[in-house]
Amino acid sequence: MPRLETKRYRCSAFGRPCDFPALSAERQPHRLKSTIADYEGLFIDYGYRETSYPYTQQNDYTDEAERDVPVAVLENELLYAEFLPTLGGRLWRLYDKKRQRDVLYTNDVIRFRNLSVRNAWFSGGVEWNCGVIGHSPFTCSQMYCAAVTGKNGEDVLRFYEFERVRGIYYQMDFWLEKDRLMVAVRIENPNEQVVPMYWWSNMATPEYKGGRVAVPAVSAYNNSDGMGIKKSAIPYDGGRDVSYPENIPDTIDYFYDIAPQSDKFIVNADAQGFGLLQFSSNHLKGRKLFSWGHRKGSHHWQRMLTDRAGDYVEIQAGLGKTQYECLPMPPKTTWAFLECYTLSALGAAAMQGGYEALVTAAEKQVQSLGGSAGLDSRLQDVLRDISLQTGELLLAGSGWGALEQQLGGQSPAHLEFCADDDVTPWMELLSKKPLSAPLSFAYGARQEALLLENADLCEWSVPYQLGLLCYDRREFEKAKVWCEKSLLLDSNPKNLHLYAFVLYQLKDAHFSYFVRKALLQNPNDYGLCESLFSLLLHAEDYASLIESFPQLSGDLQGNARLCMYLAVAYLGAGDAKRAEEILLSDGGLQLRDYREGDRMLDTLYRGIRKALYRETDAQITVPEQFDFIVADFGGEKDG
Repeated sequence: MPRLETKRYRCSAFGRPCDFPALSAERQPHRLKSTIADYEGLFIDYGYRETSYPYTQQNDYTDEAERDVPVAVLENELLYAEFLPTLGGRLWRLYDKKRQRDVLYTNDVIRFRNLSVRNAWFSGGVEWNCGVIGHSPFTCSQMYCAAVTGKNGEDVLRFYEFERVRGIYYQMDFWLEKDRLMVAVRIENPNEQVVPMYWWSNMATPEYKGGRVAVPAVSAYNNSDGMGIKKSAIPYDGGRDVSYPENIPDTIDYFYDIAPQSDKFIVNADAQGFGLLQFSSNHLKGRKLFSWGHRKGSHHWQRMLTDRAGDYVEIQAGLGKTQYECLPMPPKTTWAFLECYTLSALGAAAMQGGYEALVTAAEKQVQSLGGSAGLDSRLQDVLRDISLQTGELLLAGSGWGALEQQLGGQSPAHLEFCADDDVTPWMELLSKKPLSAPLSFAYGARQEALLLENADLCEWSVPYQLGLLCYDRREFEKAKVWCEKSLLLDSNPKNLHLYAFVLYQLKDAHFSYFVRKALLQNPNDYGLCESLFSLLLHAEDYASLIESFPQLSGDLQGNARLCMYLAVAYLGAGDAKRAEEILLSDGGLQLRDYREGDRMLDTLYRGIRKALYRETDAQITVPEQFDFIVADFGGEKDG
């Protein structure tokens, strides 16, 4: 049976949970450009979400220290597989005992950095991403964990959850077959509506010296120049053989266009042919290579994410052809697929030969293990004998699946869900009891119906939740009405925070008054201050940000991100000297939560140099601690 253990790892830890919702200040809906005339069957932008709502930001964390970390283990005489049940069920280590080799990139630290939809993310292992585009909302959260015995005696480890945005249930069942880790994924849409669906398995693998990535494809989609989705040849892109990750100059995602009749696999192997080989049943048709590239900013990101484990690249497998899209999942439908993870053994000759020969060598190993067609033929038996079996609950996840059941939702009979503190006020509202705490953030038609049934209740959080739901749908006038009703019942930082965003979206200049009022009421809450300062920067209301900063608590006035926002405000207000003093104080700002893809520090530093020293872009060299630029979109030069 799977066993639960505790291991000592250097791991980040969360501070205070964020009490405020993630709200977008963008006035126009997201639109992704494409240079592909007919989109080639891609569902570009379908299912895109502007924020993590209703999931809160996990944006308050420390650097790593030695801590006890729960792990779940599957092991036989040939393979050792270790998972992190409190961190999204991450497959953390896969070790081939016969070859005495790690199959994956296993980091030497679990170091949270700002790369996911909820902020906190860490590199290494295999991450399971379901529902919304990007990294899973549960990637740094505890999932339901169960031990299952298959009908044929398989020892199975199961992780599962209810995903709120799509209103779906998903599970991953893991077991060992000789030197292979098998994964059965089952996603159930019990709703009467089509929902956008997303799945990507993200596998961290070392960037091997002389290593190569092989996929049965001759072209790939990417957005490398920031000008829109386009297609490039594989393996040669821009004259470089990008099957060697070491050759890739800038950060890039290659989404391979695999022919329907081809086996669905990807491999990243070292110069001797050893590495990770992943293949799947045909439903999981997408494959991707992610590289940070080899700019100065690229190396900075690699060092930000590890201590001494070295550089990594990610190979990935997904339902869609790209990660710019979800797929439409019909009502009352279940999707399922199988994956296999094993050590590749391609041989040095294949690694040093042409690309076609390399792909052929990988294909031979895949075929020797049954190939995609073999997994297709096994799928229904696996669903019956493993996926639909009831397990013994080892660890509980979120309470939202239990609430959905109480509200009349249909959940899979073989999965057990438990209530928790997050849903207790909702259970009380359903039972017509006084609320013991404000309602946590609402999502979905059933919760909205319950709120509307209780709209006349003298409880500020009911209209507040209705206002949030309207805001998330960009129904700002309706959100304003509900928020004003909430404010009449009780003016507090939460509804003031929402009201400020609503007024900004409605182009009402009074929004900044409510920003300042909310900050005055709660100057100690990082989540509130970060959200409202971001809004002020978005609105270019630099004066309000500068005026509000001294009101923050002493700890928050020393926060590197908030200080960066203050420096940007001073630069925007015309005081580049003060901006420079803030940016460079105490050796310069050190941001552990700098956002992937953000250009704020680069723009800030360059703006200061241009204003104070009359330097041009070509003359400016951004110091490494401020350089997170991983691609040249025609502006910056890599110093």
